[in-house]
Amino acid sequence: MKNDMNWRVLARRWVAATAVAIALITAGCSAPASTGESPGSDPITIVDDAGRTVTLDGPIDTAVVANRYNSELIRAMGSIDKVVAVDTNTAQDRAYWSRFDPDQVIGKGQSELNLEKIIELDPDVLILPRNGRVEEYAQKLTPAGINVLTVTGWDNENIVGQVDILGTAFGNPDGARKVIDFFTTTQASVDDRIGGIAPRKRVYWEYGDPYTTAVPGTSNDGWHNMIVSAGGVNIFGDPGFQGDTVDPEQILRADPDLILKTTSGGALKNTGVYTPPPAGEFARIGREMVDRPGWGDLAAVRGGNVHLMTGFAGGGLGKVIGTVYLAKALYPAQMADVDADAVFADWMAMQGMAPVDGHFHTVAPGRA
Repeated sequence: MKNDMNWRVLARRWVAATAVAIALITAGCSAPASTGESPGSDPITIVDDAGRTVTLDGPIDTAVVANRYNSELIRAMGSIDKVVAVDTNTAQDRAYWSRFDPDQVIGKGQSELNLEKIIELDPDVLILPRNGRVEEYAQKLTPAGINVLTVTGWDNENIVGQVDILGTAFGNPDGARKVIDFFTTTQASVDDRIGGIAPRKRVYWEYGDPYTTAVPGTSNDGWHNMIVSAGGVNIFGDPGFQGDTVDPEQILRADPDLILKTTSGGALKNTGVYTPPPAGEFARIGREMVDRPGWGDLAAVRGGNVHLMTGFAGGGLGKVIGTVYLAKALYPAQMADVDADAVFADWMAMQGMAPVDGHFHTVAPGRA
């Protein structure tokens, strides 16, 4: 009897020990550390700026980003540490993007990306604007386990929507809200002052090459939106206009109230960098403009309303920085209490950068 009882005790102990061992093994197998997943992370489904439904496994841990406007939004909301590489148009600016190596980029820009490099980096996601080759890249990267997310940081018509996408994707809604609040407050400072003005002043805007302008529905329509946001009327704002290069005679016939040229300075064409153009460059460009045939008779030239602005400053935060500078030039009395340089400095502070001068220039009446 005693031996039988000892056997049963030993049997019970063996069963208990086996159960504990199985429990420990099961717990170990299900532990988050062994799967590589963050505890509590759930899939995130987003409708991106191209109208595509994108499902992420959880908040983005690693991203590659095309277009410096997108990278600026990500840095302003406090998630730039998740970005492992950018495009050349962004990385060229060593003063502004020192964290990114220009020799380790994902391509020149959103339409010229190196997919082999992206696959080598193995990020969770590629983020690019809608004027990139979104569907083509998605077809090639998705089989490699890399999502493609469309965010168009240059689109000031829907900058709030762009930042919302980023806030959701990075799991950083508070950072996104900070950026959105700065954008909406800044735009409101313009709207409150020029909202009731009539008639609106008429603007000729030029980008890069002479007589290249902003037409709705073209790649430059974000700049058209900037003119409208600043209370101006784009003299080439008819969406039926074909192309983005105009006949010089059309400018003379329109006789705009204000002329604004956006230039890249020493940056790659139609981009921008933190360092302002060297001394004399704005003056040289301005002189070339006012010396064009017939321009001496334009009201904007005679009245000292010819201005130059870098794409770096003007394009900041969905071009709302450019909106403030342009609104002050158009309506100086109404905008007298708004300091455009201070707004630009606040945006630089959100980028972790010191204020920088020399990105806006006014041409003296009749000469540079």
